[in-house]
Amino acid sequence: MLVLLARAISGIILPEGFRAVVFDAQRQELDEETKDAEFYVPAYMGNSRIFEVVSEMPKLKYVQLLTAGIDKTVGYIPPGVTLMNARGVHDSSTAELALALALASLRNLTGYIRAGSQAWSARSGRPSLYAKEVAIIGAGSIGREIARIFGALGARCTLVSRTGSGGSMRLDQSGALLADADVVVLVVPLTEATRQLADAAFLANLKDGALFVNVARGEVADTQALLAEVSSGRIAAALDVTDPEPLPSDHPLWNEPNCLISPHVGGATDAFIPKARELVEKNLARIAAGERPLNVIEGDY
Repeated sequence: MLVLLARAISGIILPEGFRAVVFDAQRQELDEETKDAEFYVPAYMGNSRIFEVVSEMPKLKYVQLLTAGIDKTVGYIPPGVTLMNARGVHDSSTAELALALALASLRNLTGYIRAGSQAWSARSGRPSLYAKEVAIIGAGSIGREIARIFGALGARCTLVSRTGSGGSMRLDQSGALLADADVVVLVVPLTEATRQLADAAFLANLKDGALFVNVARGEVADTQALLAEVSSGRIAAALDVTDPEPLPSDHPLWNEPNCLISPHVGGATDAFIPKARELVEKNLARIAAGERPLNVIEGDY
C-alpha cells in the first residue's frame, strides 16, 4: 500500500508491504506514482488544496486527518473513502490552552502586562477557578480533558452535548446551567447544527461577569454579538479562534480589555508530532492486520 504522508510525520514505522512518500499538496502536483496512493495524511494546516487532491487519487481508500475537526473536508471526501480524524492527538494541548486562557482572563494577566511598571497599583482581588461553575459545551475527548484539568483546580465542571451522550447534559436542556455558569467553554465541532451556536440570545443568557472561552471554531460564535457583549463590559471573552480568521488587525475586538485572543494555537505544541505519529502508525498497523482503523467518521457531519 502506498501512503502519502504530511512532512511533519515523515519517518513513521510502516507495516511490511507498505511504502511511504512525503507529499505536500500545497507545493507539489501528484505524479504517476503518488496518484496511486491508497492512504493519505494531509498536512495539519493548509488551504483547500490539501483536500482537493483527493479527487485525483482513484485508488484512495483512507484519509487520516491530523486535526480533530473535519469541517474543512466537507465536500471533498468521495463515497467509499474512509475518513479518520485525530481524536486524542490534541486533547492535552487544547485543554492546556483553555486553562491558560481562562486563568489569564480571570487573574487579569493581560491587564498587568498592559500596565507594565504600574502593575503594582493595579493589584486587586481576582476570581479563582476554585469552586466556580464551569459549563463545557462539547463532551468529546478534548472536552473531557478540559473538565479533568479544570476540576483538578477545584472547578465544578458540567459537560454539555447535543445528544446528552456519555453522561453529559443535553444542550437543549442547559439554559439554566449556562445562565448560572461562571465560565462557559466551547469545544464543539463546527457543523451546520453548531454554526453560530453562541448567538446573541445564547450570550445574553450568560450571567453578568461570566467568562466565555472558545477553543472550538470561530464560526461557532456570532462575532458581532460577542463584540457587543464584551464591549459593554457585561462578560469577558478568551478566544483561540475567531470569525473571520485571522482576525483583521483593525477589528475592534483587539482593543477590548475584556477580550483575550490567541491565534488558533490550541493544538500547536510539541506534543502534536509524537501523538500524530503514534495514531498514524496504529491505524496503518490495524489496516495491515485487517482490522478497523481508529477514529472512523460515520454518518452526517
